[in-house]
Amino acid sequence: MDAFLLQSLGLTPRGSGDTLEVELELGSSLINPLNHRILTHVTLRPVGDRLELRAPLELTGLSPVSLQGVTTAPELEAAIGSVFDSYVLLVQRRSDELQALGISPQVNPDSLVISATVQVDNFTFLLTADKVGTFRVAEVTQGDKPLRTGFGQVFELSEFRERDALVGYLLALVNALAPVGAPAGEPVKPVLFEQLLAVFGTGARLPARSGLEVLVTVLVAGSHYRFAAARVSGRTFRGLLAGPHGKVWAERFELEEFPGVVALVAKSLGVTVGSVEVLGPDAE
Repeated sequence: MDAFLLQSLGLTPRGSGDTLEVELELGSSLINPLNHRILTHVTLRPVGDRLELRAPLELTGLSPVSLQGVTTAPELEAAIGSVFDSYVLLVQRRSDELQALGISPQVNPDSLVISATVQVDNFTFLLTADKVGTFRVAEVTQGDKPLRTGFGQVFELSEFRERDALVGYLLALVNALAPVGAPAGEPVKPVLFEQLLAVFGTGARLPARSGLEVLVTVLVAGSHYRFAAARVSGRTFRGLLAGPHGKVWAERFELEEFPGVVALVAKSLGVTVGSVEVLGPDAE
């Protein structure tokens, strides 16, 4: 980035090369809406024609500020203020969405990072959102025992209109990433779809708003993979394929467009359909 442009914007450079950062003293201060802290200085990092927000904590991780059309320090301040205001509104919107699902939001008063805890049977899921509002499962505990941290799998909260749909997705995520032969949940005998068909017949249907979780284990070249899908709503699902090294595929899909588990696994792993073996319930 042009050093002259940085100076014209009232930015004080520190470091050089990959460690270059700039600091801007705010003329019109920003205010943290939770702890009412006044933000008087902003640290930024030049990346192309944008500036990444590095400090203070309230601004860390927010969307980079574009310098397109920005030629003065007041214009840069206004751009930073706009990004900050948009994030504050996003926190409110995500908080409302969590509350609509019957989940209590938690916002860190210093960083303004939003998180939530979801209790499902013997599992506790810690959900955290980044500064663009995308949620991920940060930690799962089973009883008092930490089960896993840092899933890395992100999801859009607004996809889930009922709590049961979100719960189904979270359980599917745990089941998909659990080691084969070590059940993630309570030792309850699974129900096979062929058993449902035999008992309820082909005329049975799933109500539009009820939850559904599907789990399929396959064997490819001596390695086990799990496919899990959780119903979001209607005929919309969010799926995940995971193997020995973690996530392989994860997407939202419509039921009519889904090619089938075997076809998906083959395409994702770059193998033939014939090399994918679907395992029975004993593999769980």
